[in-house]
Amino acid sequence: MLLAVAVRAPFWAEALRTPVDGDTAIIGLMARHPGRGLTMWGQPYGSPLEAWLAAPLVAAMGPRDEPLRLLYFLLGLALVPLAYALGRALEARAALPAALLAACPPPYVLLLGAMPPPMYPLALLLGAGVLLAALAAGGRLAAGAAAGSRLVAWGLLSGLALWTHLMSAAVVVVTAVHLARASRGRRRGLWPALLALAVGAAPLGGQALRDAGSLRIVEVSGRRQGFGAHLAQVLPRLHEPVGGLIGTHTPLVPDDPVHRVRAPGWAAGGLVLIYGIAVVMAARRLRAHPALPVLLGSAALTLAAFPLPLRSSPETIRFLTPAYLPLAAVVAWAALRPGTARRAWIVTLALASLHLLAAHALLREWRTADRAQPPFLLPDLRPVLRALQENGARRFYASYGPAYRLTYASGEQVIGSQPWNERFLHHPLPYLDEVRFAKGVAGVLTPSIPSDLPAPADFERALAAAGGTWRRIEAGPAVVYAAFVPPFGPGVMPLGGQAAGDGDPATALSPAPAEPTTFRLRPAAALQAVTLVAAAVGPRLLRSMDVDVSADGVTWQTVARRRRREERQDLRWANGHPQYVIDHDHLAVPLGGRTVAAVRVRPVASTDPWTLAEVLLHPAGPPAPWDEWLDPHLGWPARRRLLREQPRPDRADWYYRWQLAARAPSGAARSLLNGR
Repeated sequence: MLLAVAVRAPFWAEALRTPVDGDTAIIGLMARHPGRGLTMWGQPYGSPLEAWLAAPLVAAMGPRDEPLRLLYFLLGLALVPLAYALGRALEARAALPAALLAACPPPYVLLLGAMPPPMYPLALLLGAGVLLAALAAGGRLAAGAAAGSRLVAWGLLSGLALWTHLMSAAVVVVTAVHLARASRGRRRGLWPALLALAVGAAPLGGQALRDAGSLRIVEVSGRRQGFGAHLAQVLPRLHEPVGGLIGTHTPLVPDDPVHRVRAPGWAAGGLVLIYGIAVVMAARRLRAHPALPVLLGSAALTLAAFPLPLRSSPETIRFLTPAYLPLAAVVAWAALRPGTARRAWIVTLALASLHLLAAHALLREWRTADRAQPPFLLPDLRPVLRALQENGARRFYASYGPAYRLTYASGEQVIGSQPWNERFLHHPLPYLDEVRFAKGVAGVLTPSIPSDLPAPADFERALAAAGGTWRRIEAGPAVVYAAFVPPFGPGVMPLGGQAAGDGDPATALSPAPAEPTTFRLRPAAALQAVTLVAAAVGPRLLRSMDVDVSADGVTWQTVARRRRREERQDLRWANGHPQYVIDHDHLAVPLGGRTVAAVRVRPVASTDPWTLAEVLLHPAGPPAPWDEWLDPHLGWPARRRLLREQPRPDRADWYYRWQLAARAPSGAARSLLNGR
């Protein structure tokens, strides 16, 4: 353990001078709210277990980088006793050599203890726990003894491992086969294990029933690439992730295909030769120990399953990491000779030395790398935080990494969200509605960080087309947009005369899906804008439509166009700030004071059902300010209650906020952190 601390300390020191990325910031935010959410926020899969482990550290040390780095440092150290236990499961003499390989592992494993992608370090430890529980239970079952507590431990750990990451399935399958064989016709006695497995994996099962996207990480084909094409890409290069796992090369950050550190040719050859010979020797003696097929089989099945998911690639070494601890135990055991462990020590010391040689090269690259440049892309965001605070912006839109990094670093004094889910389109985002609901919202663009968001010049063109004014602020690596003023005010008059004009957003029309729907104003009026509001329940506005206006009811002019899958290019004003209204629930159309006698909504190549709760008319005249009229510190339950008890049908933002709050799950207000 002391050796493991000494080896990892320089890597941890480098991690401490590296800002946390967006993924790690999410773990910190989840640690601040450990009772909310059953996946990694913004992702359809994963568990909050790492966040639960980080919760006491974040609570004690505050929303800083150090508690998150400490968590992964401790998880990395936990590999050593687990490797010792796996080696001991084979033979007592293999325990310390196996622990040595875990104390001085390949550089990619050291990366997992310093700056890892979340979920993977814990999945690695849970997989080792599954192996140990299965070996203990299997030994009891083979001897005809009861193994109830061990079976329960296996089931719970297997369920938690699957919930945390489905790459653990290979270990679970191999150990399940081992237990079935060890039970020797007494398989009814395995029910405690199956029950515990169901309990441990229950959150995953529930999520899969609600959203098939929770299994997306193991899907084998997609719209952009079929299964055959994917295999043709991965299989010829399968040696690359295997080499990365044992230390022939290492990316500076996980999955980076460009920035790699390679071990010297002779060192890489030595690693491949020693690992290869040890695995062959173990495979030839497969029946020498009942634990050997389990450990070797789990590593082999992890490798066999690696090319199958569409997310696998020659760069995704992390999907192979569950194989390393059983591999280390097998290598230490395979080098043993009868009566002496000398050869095992020679082999593991040689491997440890080669690992450290490659790790030193990685450490040297980390020490000289600019964290603001590729592949890290982690610029200092303190100027951005200052700009937001100085301009009174408590909520903001930004791309994935900056949004979560700034939210965590500020202790949620400012809260940011992507305008849409950049990684998993349509999957709920934890803070999006909180930003939508707020006043004084800002926009943050970081041109140096690749994202789906527009470049500043494109965003400013979209703002100019939408009308209104704003302030542009240069803030270090970012451009901050604040002080938004729409080209129309919040004051509205419901159209009147029907469900879509009665001032009650709880009532709605269901117009003909494919026919134009016309609304006539009596009398005609000069309007700053017209706003369409969808029903809170059921279908929303059309995804593909034109909005036309007429001054005489005969001649029409198109004033708004919406097209399917083009929502992320359509910037609109909502709640007093510009938004990409991707949910088709709200459409504000500036009219610039023109006289309107009729409004027409025309479906375009669409037969989808749709609803319309309100047609809101913004009268011409000096616009009122989009000021705040609710306590900005209220939670969702209080917001929904006040919106219901204190209606403001003369303000467009009351309808928009009512709509956001009304779509909370039935029987409970929408949680700030559980998405839409």
